[in-house]
Amino acid sequence: MKAHIKVLFTMLFLLLASQRLLAQTIEIIVLGSDHENKPGAEDYPQVTAKLFKFNPDMVFGEYLSPADYAALEPGTWAYNGMQKAKHLVTSKFNRPAKSLDKRIATAEAALRKFPYLHKVRMDLAADYVLNSDRANAEYQIYLIEHEMKPYFGKEELAYYQQHFGNTDTLKSVRLYRPWSEYTNIYFPLLKQMKLGKLFPMDCQKYDRSWSAAWAKTDSAMKVLERSAKADTTSAAAKTYAAIEKYSMLSEADIKGMTKSPYSNMAHPRYAELNDAWNFYGGRHFYGWPGFPEQHVKEMYAQWTLRNEGMCANVLAQAKANNARKVVVAVGAAHRQIMETILAKDPHVKIVSYLTL
Repeated sequence: MKAHIKVLFTMLFLLLASQRLLAQTIEIIVLGSDHENKPGAEDYPQVTAKLFKFNPDMVFGEYLSPADYAALEPGTWAYNGMQKAKHLVTSKFNRPAKSLDKRIATAEAALRKFPYLHKVRMDLAADYVLNSDRANAEYQIYLIEHEMKPYFGKEELAYYQQHFGNTDTLKSVRLYRPWSEYTNIYFPLLKQMKLGKLFPMDCQKYDRSWSAAWAKTDSAMKVLERSAKADTTSAAAKTYAAIEKYSMLSEADIKGMTKSPYSNMAHPRYAELNDAWNFYGGRHFYGWPGFPEQHVKEMYAQWTLRNEGMCANVLAQAKANNARKVVVAVGAAHRQIMETILAKDPHVKIVSYLTL
């Protein structure tokens, strides 16, 4: 009996060892992105071209999944924003909630076969909204606005106007954002790669706690500022002046910058500056007179929880889809901390945008 048990454990060990060896490496680019991408500020097609050469299996965006949206508290920023889009769809489309998943799957399959079913695409965008999938509703609207609308027939154009109004209507409910990083970089990437979806990975579970920590820190910094202005020779004044200086671009920073904001945002120095900007000076000023250290630490705690949640969402979906190469589009302040968290997974290799 003991021999049989020993053989069983040996086989189990070998099985687990082989699974570890067979587990594939996932190469991940976390691309720090600007949320406001004005025309001419960047060579956006060049950014997309670099990512295209990387050849990702999946592209993730800073959007909530339908399940995570359903868990939001009413009144939060993300909840309220989606409600505007839902109101437009429910008031203009006669789309029953029943069989929503089946309708979405049927429409996706039909468009994979023939992408110029314009009415099907418009209905799909509406169903994504009803399903609380803002990421892919926006992607379908992007395709309609940039690729499909010029080829609408009279009936299709009338259908568009009846249900969406016009481009300004879509802008007003944030289903079409011409200056977003998605419109300028990531949706064109999906189109070129022939990838049907943008995968959502945001985490907003800690939004209220983060907002509370930020409000306390902001109030404390205003007290520090008033103290500094009341007595320019005080310790508080020295702290405040040091924070302002620490948060500024140095001459070396300016000389080292390129013409590409996206390359600059991928640089380690940008992460240091961004940390100072977002956390009122950040960890560098722990222990300085008047600096609200405890409040800043609480900000960092909530910030870390959010980024851990986003990384978990990326890894769970990437592994479930057997992805080998992944692009994660996220606000530039998240880049470094997400790289650090993701790199803890032994099967993840972080790839810098600067190496493309």
